[in-house]
Amino acid sequence: MKNVHVCATLVFVVGTIARIDDQTFWRFDKSISIFRINNVKNVKNNIVKNKIIPRNITMERHVNGSVTYHLLAITDIDRGEKEDVKKWTWRAITRRGRLTLSADKKTVNVEWIKGSDRNLTSGFNHKGRGMELSDLSEFNGHLLAPDDKTGMLYEIKGEKAIPWVFLNSGPGNTTEGMKIEWLTVKDGKVYAGGHGCELWNKTGHVISENQMWIKVISKGGQVRSKNWRNVYRRMRKAAGYGTPGYLKHEAVQWSPIQRMWYFLPRRASTTRFNAKEDERKGANLLILAKSNLKQFFVVRIGKLEHPERGFSALDFIPNTDDKLMIALKTEEMGRATKSYFTVFSLNGTVLLPDQKLDDHYKFEGICFV
Repeated sequence: MKNVHVCATLVFVVGTIARIDDQTFWRFDKSISIFRINNVKNVKNNIVKNKIIPRNITMERHVNGSVTYHLLAITDIDRGEKEDVKKWTWRAITRRGRLTLSADKKTVNVEWIKGSDRNLTSGFNHKGRGMELSDLSEFNGHLLAPDDKTGMLYEIKGEKAIPWVFLNSGPGNTTEGMKIEWLTVKDGKVYAGGHGCELWNKTGHVISENQMWIKVISKGGQVRSKNWRNVYRRMRKAAGYGTPGYLKHEAVQWSPIQRMWYFLPRRASTTRFNAKEDERKGANLLILAKSNLKQFFVVRIGKLEHPERGFSALDFIPNTDDKLMIALKTEEMGRATKSYFTVFSLNGTVLLPDQKLDDHYKFEGICFV
């Protein structure tokens, strides 16, 4: 496999930049220490109080020093795939893969296992749509996936999708399911969010701000609604996309190692929302923030060569101090969809440029398992 490195640009926003430890960014010729997934140091005391089962990630070490990790991807097939018309069941698809990282952490290879596709089915739907699963996250020993059409948060067990928690839109007093686009785990709780921007009609007028609320879920299934309106607005202003511009989010993670939030916007626009133009507003931004979400700084990931592709999910490659990550990208032009994956570093260096996932499925969740 070709080893590709693309130059990155770090954009500092005056007046909004947090002081970041010098060790946050790193060169590829600098050795880094290996850590165990379940042995993260220097975490806050409230993690102990909310102790959860640590992630269990399959790892294979090779004689040349490289390491292989197992991957799982899941589909978000818009308008769903009706598996059985008579039984009213909808399906999503999971696919298994392997990511191999070289000993020097400069080269990455990803392969998807032929014949590994599996169907997940459910009867839950909203107006004839369901099982549009938009992310994957392991929490307390359970693999979770949210349905962005019904607001149902499922536990994935083998080929079963088992309903765990229903999330409704906005402040929690609505009858409509939440359009969940991302999941992450922070301090023993699940965080679930949507696009993080206003909802517009086709002419660009705001009709709702419910997508700017997030949910925080305990391991017992208790749900708390939090208004992130100011967080999202501060972020887009700091990144240079203030009103009438916008950012749309589908790929968000909290790093317990770096104690930072990672945001990979799906769309980034400096102009008012236009449904047709939005299809080509993909971005190459990685927005980082400390825990208080008040100061942000921006990393450019390589060059923006395909604005029709936007980030839809990410996960950290194990044993890299959350400095290497794999991400999915989605392309939606009209009703045609394509999925890609890429690997890059915290400082924006691309190790693996966009690679297409086979078949017509739209994959929007990825997780090391």
